[in-house]
Amino acid sequence: MAIVLMALACGPFQASIITPVPSSTSTLTGTLAPSPTLTPTDTQVPIPTPTNTVTPTSTPPVKRNGPFRGVTSLADLPLDSSGDVQVRTLSDGSVWIITSQSVLRWDGQMWEVVLSESKDMLAAVDDGGRLWVLRQDASEIAAWQDGQWTTYGADSGWTSTYISGIARWWAPAPWRAYSGAAGTFWLPMEQDVRLFDGSRWNRYTLEDMGFPAMEAEDIGIVHSLAVREDGAEVWVGECYYSGPGPMGGKGVRWFDGKTWHEVEAPVGSKCVSVIEIDSLNNVWLAGSDVVRRYEPESQTWTSYLLPEALLMDYNFTRPLQLIVDRAGDVWVMMEMCGGASCSSLANIYRIHNGEWSLVIDSQDWNLSRKQLVLDGSGQGWLFYDGTVYQLEAESIQSVASIMVRSVDVSPDGRIWVLDESEDDPTLWIFEPEGVE
Repeated sequence: MAIVLMALACGPFQASIITPVPSSTSTLTGTLAPSPTLTPTDTQVPIPTPTNTVTPTSTPPVKRNGPFRGVTSLADLPLDSSGDVQVRTLSDGSVWIITSQSVLRWDGQMWEVVLSESKDMLAAVDDGGRLWVLRQDASEIAAWQDGQWTTYGADSGWTSTYISGIARWWAPAPWRAYSGAAGTFWLPMEQDVRLFDGSRWNRYTLEDMGFPAMEAEDIGIVHSLAVREDGAEVWVGECYYSGPGPMGGKGVRWFDGKTWHEVEAPVGSKCVSVIEIDSLNNVWLAGSDVVRRYEPESQTWTSYLLPEALLMDYNFTRPLQLIVDRAGDVWVMMEMCGGASCSSLANIYRIHNGEWSLVIDSQDWNLSRKQLVLDGSGQGWLFYDGTVYQLEAESIQSVASIMVRSVDVSPDGRIWVLDESEDDPTLWIFEPEGVE
């Protein structure tokens, strides 16, 4: 099966006149479960360092595309022309390009081929610049930093893990490392989530988090994860998938540093495919046909149900992305689903003052990457089927034409884009005014 995405309606949207969805409130309740104890530090074993190819980059004429500036070319570098690609930008100014078989690093002057493999792998780079690599047997995990490799196995708390193709296929976002408190970070896996404290791995199983065990072999589990900016809370959502598509899920759990808590009403035991924490520390959960906001200060929930009229001829939706802009508007990308499967047509919706509006109604399939992002000023952007839109209160404005493969926002608020050009793939940047 191939996931195919769709073309867009290019003009400004007209906000639907819909009665605001009543806000429902409830108190967050928790089921307490003991957390595993971190084990002492082990000895890390270095593995052979591969021969890294450093490719100098010439200085071509500066390319412009609307407000985006071309930074560098990736021509003649090992970049998979058809698979998934992830761009990651770090606070040290480096830009990483990660595929299932290669990892490239740009230091502002040249590209370094950090890794090039013949078989598929999972790779992610953390905020400290360490590259983490899981190969097919997943019995150990390898880390690269500054040209040196270290492996972590059973003596460091890492245990073998199962990686199914189903879960990777249906995951709404690329696999990545999430920064936690005091230099720690988290990795979401199918049967658990894992915390690295700088020297050892701590594994929180489904049972530890309060999720029921999954016994069906043909079901993949995807865990969506979000961490509060100070690292004090970690939220985990769970969804089940089979070959045809979504198969429900078991809701959300959150971790306060010591204990896992179950989120009961109004979320309950359902698939939650997107979790985001906004600048005010409000937690946003998106599941089929609904977006919910949890406000920690008042410990209350507000639910925004997608009106049936905006579901059109589909049975349900699968949220893929959600952002909350500086004006407080919520922008949601939802895959449209019928029966047990999803069509790969992704609609864009806006929630303003409790009212839903359809921004883009997908009509055709298209392979182009689609992405919602916030720049450092809180401005919302949409990359959709070759067009870049600036999201405004009453319209969306086309500002550039880029067929994108991946998008990321750096810690300093700049937007980095890798385009889909086969002859001369280019890394682009947008620098918002007032963002240093």
